[in-house]
Amino acid sequence: MLELLVHQWKEKIRSPFWQKNMVLNIVLGIMGLYLALNVVFLSLLTDRILAQVYPGRDTIEAVTGWLFYYFSADLIIRFLFQQLPTLSILPYLTLPIKKNRLLHYLILKTIPGFFNLVAVLLILPFFVKNIALTQPVAFSIGWIIPVLSLVAVNNFLNFTLKKHFSQKPFITVLLLAGVGLLVYLDVAGIFSISAYFTAAVYHLATHAYGVLLPLALVALSYYLAHAYLKRNAYMEDTPTKATRNSAALDFLGRYGDLGHLIGVELKLILRNKRPRSLLYVCGFFFLYGFMFYKKENLDDYLILSFMGLLLPSVFSLNYGQYMFSWESSYFDRILVSDITPYTYLRSKHVLLSMSGIIGYLIVLPYAIISYKIAFINAAFLLFNIGVTYMIQLFFSTFNTAYIDLGKSQFMNYQGTGLTHFLVIIPTTGLPFLIYYLHKLTGALEFYFYSIALIGIVGIIFNRTLLQMMVRLFVKRKYRMALGFRQK
Repeated sequence: MLELLVHQWKEKIRSPFWQKNMVLNIVLGIMGLYLALNVVFLSLLTDRILAQVYPGRDTIEAVTGWLFYYFSADLIIRFLFQQLPTLSILPYLTLPIKKNRLLHYLILKTIPGFFNLVAVLLILPFFVKNIALTQPVAFSIGWIIPVLSLVAVNNFLNFTLKKHFSQKPFITVLLLAGVGLLVYLDVAGIFSISAYFTAAVYHLATHAYGVLLPLALVALSYYLAHAYLKRNAYMEDTPTKATRNSAALDFLGRYGDLGHLIGVELKLILRNKRPRSLLYVCGFFFLYGFMFYKKENLDDYLILSFMGLLLPSVFSLNYGQYMFSWESSYFDRILVSDITPYTYLRSKHVLLSMSGIIGYLIVLPYAIISYKIAFINAAFLLFNIGVTYMIQLFFSTFNTAYIDLGKSQFMNYQGTGLTHFLVIIPTTGLPFLIYYLHKLTGALEFYFYSIALIGIVGIIFNRTLLQMMVRLFVKRKYRMALGFRQK
């Protein structure tokens, strides 16, 4: 087991991405340390916060009730973001190493993961300050074991949920929706699940046999995770539903090289974990409208501008940042093909525009709240198609980092460089610069008309702008290809 850990550590620190982005790794390490200190600080202040929120209520009881919400959200977030380490064992499967040893290593490797670390930092400081130092030893042990056991259960259960999602997505989504429904019923006061959860934890904490049930749940969830990996740890790849369904996109080939390129990229998104997980995550961002489209914000130009710029185009803006890097594994083949650079770049712009239009249609029901939302989102859709996506194409020609499409999107900074931070400045800064110019000139009521007009002008000169991008792409393509080969 120790030897496997050493191999994984060497694989990480010897990778070109780690060595080429040492400064980025240091910055991310500092940010991680800062986040950890904030979580510990929040845990230590939990008793004071709850004393103000629930005056007169026992702090331990209040925290125990809130843990129901935490573990419910933790299960859903893990399913969406937690990466399963399944690819790293492939080089060992042909060696004389017992498969069970590899599988146990993979499962145990997830224990020091991000979500588990956050949970421990959030629970342990509160436990030491408010329970271990104030309550009897028997109660303290009886309380902390069920709580930490639920952290482990969520961690191991995530393996099984992802397995069923790949085979029976409807059942998995129904299960997660059921968890969300229970939380809603509790918040609405219809059925207090948190009260039963608190009573169950207290019952386990006050009885000697109380530690057996949560430990049994941990063992069961571990067994299910191990059984899932054992059935799927083979060198052969099995066709997924996304792979089979993406064959329906073959009709795009009827539209020549442009349609063929768009179809290939759509298949790339549907068949690979990282772009597909980005698609799932961006889908949840569409719900942000319920947070911002409130009555008091419908006359706030800044909030409406922010939502109009980002909400309908959340996927295209995120996906467009890594343009060309998504195809880094076969970029050389594209360069030697008979497809013209103009057609290649135009397919990128059409794909981003299509995703923006689809995003606009998805968030169109928010117009029920106010007709202004539909108008403002349409203005920014034109602006994104005419201006923003061109800016992204310009910055994307400076992408030179390889991306492994088989890895998850969460906490994955492979392919991230300085250009991904710089592109944020013009894409978000330009609309707000136009806003302040209108505000200074006293013509704020014409702001959204100007946004739409600038977008229309960009669309009219689309061919000219694309030709400018083509010249830059032709100049940069060999540097891009060289960078993409550094895996």
